[in-house]
Amino acid sequence: MVRKVAPGSTSRRRSAPLEVLVETIGPPISEVAWSPELVAQSLEILPVGLRDGRIFWLKPMHADSLRVGLPKAKQPGEYVLEVMEWYPLSPRVVHSTSWRFGDGAVVLTYIAVVEAPERLPPDSLVELPVGRSELARGEAMAPPKGIQVQAVLEHALRHLSWLVRDDPVIAGALDGWKNLLKEYTPETFRALG
Repeated sequence: MVRKVAPGSTSRRRSAPLEVLVETIGPPISEVAWSPELVAQSLEILPVGLRDGRIFWLKPMHADSLRVGLPKAKQPGEYVLEVMEWYPLSPRVVHSTSWRFGDGAVVLTYIAVVEAPERLPPDSLVELPVGRSELARGEAMAPPKGIQVQAVLEHALRHLSWLVRDDPVIAGALDGWKNLLKEYTPETFRALG
């Protein structure tokens, strides 16, 4: 029941007990396990490897990229390692490279450098050669209108190229990749030769 208060009156409406508010409007959204008002999060995993001196990537047969939901209690990088076991793939490096908003979700992208698989489970992933792609460009205050997976893969390989030069742990794990990744030098480093 709402009471009208005369202008200038010092009378205030009494606060409703918390239980009544929760019963009326529901619990705080931060305590709700799932809500259509919240942005979902998904992991996009771009498995890449070397075969015959060339970089390949793996994607599902019927999807643009390997995407999985991120369980609430999982750390993203650790969950990527779990997903790699499903196929089974042997990762050498797993690293987050970007995020974007797409299809109503925040998509967190990881590149997973894997050993070339001898074979894959039927009807699962396909191996494709990696081609070059233009990066998706946005505006100063807005993201690109659309971002294709090939642009995300290009960005991820440029990120990996930087890590191979800058991070001794990654460089050690990717012995033999440095020359292949030279052509993916991030734009900020190109002037440095």
